[in-house]
Amino acid sequence: MNIYSAKSIDDVTSFLQSYGAESIILAGGTDVVVKYKNELLTKREVCDIYGIRDLRYIKETADHLAMGSLTTHKDLAESKLVNNYAPILAQAAASVGSPQIRNRGTIGGNIGTASPAGDTLPALMALGACIKVINSSRERTINIRDFFVGPGKTVLKPDEFIYEITIPKLVDGEKAFFSKLGSRSALAISIASVAAKVKLGRGVFTRVEISLGSLAPTVIYKRLSILEGERLPNKELWNKLQHIKKLVSPINDVRASAEYKNQMAVALLFQGLKDI
Repeated sequence: MNIYSAKSIDDVTSFLQSYGAESIILAGGTDVVVKYKNELLTKREVCDIYGIRDLRYIKETADHLAMGSLTTHKDLAESKLVNNYAPILAQAAASVGSPQIRNRGTIGGNIGTASPAGDTLPALMALGACIKVINSSRERTINIRDFFVGPGKTVLKPDEFIYEITIPKLVDGEKAFFSKLGSRSALAISIASVAAKVKLGRGVFTRVEISLGSLAPTVIYKRLSILEGERLPNKELWNKLQHIKKLVSPINDVRASAEYKNQMAVALLFQGLKDI
């Protein structure tokens, strides 16, 4: 294995131009290092970007937050900007693994790994985040809802890497929630996770957007128009939420049965929407 320590964004794009599909980016290493240890990765050319300070920041514009791809889960969980304008992302980041993982793991790595159980992904998807990627000749912006194509697979090209994530700020009338079910509160890979952003007007839902993690090959996004236009009594809300079982395709595994995951997805969404 050959490890190259990049000092700048130009270093990374130059490396990827040379090695492309033969290489892999190393950010916090909380996933990549484990995969190498378990012989699940064999690529010999590794670009370590963790030392690039220009990729670790959280800042705001008038209507968005922007964060560098090396912003850690701890940074997100503790950021006043994120807690004020995208609190479900702070909550999701705080739910990631152990303190050691949160200190080292990055938002760019969580996105790039493309695991359907990635803890920040439902929150990012519900909020409508955009992913900014770059190569040696151009930049492009991809809506996160179009970014994932399968477990561990994205639309990222071999010579591109993620350098920034932008998120629209929540505005007046909008509320959001995130909830995760794991076998243990710490270190658990989620059995199911849900996030939602809703817009309220005169006490009724005028827009409902949800995202579901660990329930399909990729994180799922869906606008639930069936809930819009009225404030539903609890029983009717519960009944209409049964619709989401048609969206998911969980598997039986050591964490839980597919049926249990189905029921918990409905229950987590119901509780969150009921409490908004």
